[in-house]
Amino acid sequence: MTSVARLVGERLRAAGVRYVFGHPGGEVVDLIEGFRQAGLEFVLTRHETSAGFIAEAMATSTGVPGVCLATLGPGATNLVTGIAHCYLDRAPVLAFTGQLPADRYEITTHQKLDLRALYAPITKWQARLTARNAANVVDRALRVALAPRKGPVYIEVPSDVPRQEASDVARQPAPVEPEPALDPGSEREAAALLRASARPIVIVGMDANEPRVVAPLGAFAEAWRLPVLDLPKAKGVFREDHPLFLGTLEGLGTAKLFELVNGADLVLMVGVDPVEFDRDWTAKAKVVHIGAVPNDDRYYPSDVEIVSPVPDTLEQLRSGAEPKWSEQELASFRDDFRTYVAPARDGLTPQQVLAELRAALPEDALVTCDVGYNKAVSAQCWTALGPRTFFVSNGLSSMGYGLPAAIGLKLAHPDRQIACVLGDGGFAMTMAELETAVRLKLAITVVLLVDDALSQIRAGQERKKFPVTGTTFGNLDYGEVAQGFGITAWDVRAPEPCRDALRNPSADRPSLLVAHIDPSAYRLD
Repeated sequence: MTSVARLVGERLRAAGVRYVFGHPGGEVVDLIEGFRQAGLEFVLTRHETSAGFIAEAMATSTGVPGVCLATLGPGATNLVTGIAHCYLDRAPVLAFTGQLPADRYEITTHQKLDLRALYAPITKWQARLTARNAANVVDRALRVALAPRKGPVYIEVPSDVPRQEASDVARQPAPVEPEPALDPGSEREAAALLRASARPIVIVGMDANEPRVVAPLGAFAEAWRLPVLDLPKAKGVFREDHPLFLGTLEGLGTAKLFELVNGADLVLMVGVDPVEFDRDWTAKAKVVHIGAVPNDDRYYPSDVEIVSPVPDTLEQLRSGAEPKWSEQELASFRDDFRTYVAPARDGLTPQQVLAELRAALPEDALVTCDVGYNKAVSAQCWTALGPRTFFVSNGLSSMGYGLPAAIGLKLAHPDRQIACVLGDGGFAMTMAELETAVRLKLAITVVLLVDDALSQIRAGQERKKFPVTGTTFGNLDYGEVAQGFGITAWDVRAPEPCRDALRNPSADRPSLLVAHIDPSAYRLD
């Protein structure tokens, strides 16, 4: 006989899944055993939220759905933040949790929650697993998770179901949704707007962050000589050391970039998902929306919509190109903006730490960051040089993301160098995952920007002339923390020792760089 648990595991493995992340309870041990029998590796995390973050980073970087698991009750509620992140950051993740047996659900109150209702607002689909529907549920979950826009699916597993015998359901090939064909009419309208414009700009978003977009996007921008801005989830799809790249919207100093946007007469939104923006769209320029899904959110008005594969559209729009901006104007803005977002200070600045990290890592290194001022400075001052090399919780903007995400990336890409940039507030939330990384022998560079405060929130209090309340905390002895986890820590207060530490990481476990930074470098006004 084939158990439900093993059948589910085999379906997942056939889809390319190799890991399941989570924190178990007694109600899901049969499910874990079935996964093991099917050849999946269950990775114990120290908290369920981390399991969601790890699964997302792995899924986003590889395109293969991520999988995470929790028990019922508090396990399921702990997983919610991780899955909400997957939902708003558009990641194909399958979330399994335990549930009371079907015959006890109506008469039991202990740990009883309506979990499908709980997950409904943060998933694309929810289902309850049974012995008769297991194969079809998993197959549908995979299809739904991967369909544009991608996102998580929730599967509730009553505790008596995994060990039951699965019905013999033959595998049916998943239907493949054809990509929409390029509409010649929309393409002609967009080309006419582009030719008629005087100051067009390009904004690149997360739906375009894939390798096949790199060459067409670069050729298109160069042919028309257009300034390119990106959003945090799209960093690197257009090389950020390119002369046409000017900055990352929603990063540090973004108000100055929006001055450029407000002065444009045409904005080409390339693969932009409105969830990436953290402010209202007020620009008066005409907008051309280019992407695989329509502009149904209406966050910004679109004068023309081209719903087709982004590379095909960019190839067509390159025809008849004529340079729009002068090289001198773009170079002047770029240089001025780079100076603006990296102010000089007496102490070590986070911008200097990021510069040293960039110099120490190869081009294809993968970097995650957490949320707070460290996110703002990383999004703007980390130079991403390839697609899917920078990872952040942007749609949900959840603290605690950076370290678990780095774990997922190292498991997915063991031959690439991985680093995470964290604030001390976010680090404290998922610090226990250092043990996960040590246990798995993962060489991750953990860069900790220490200022003993939730500095972004504290700055908001100070701007409003409120007393500083509830936004500072006591300093930890990070050397002792590192020793407790069995890893090496470097304590730095200047660029030179930072440089030395980053060039000598551990080979088989995390390395912790504790950078005591001047938080005034976050504030540009």
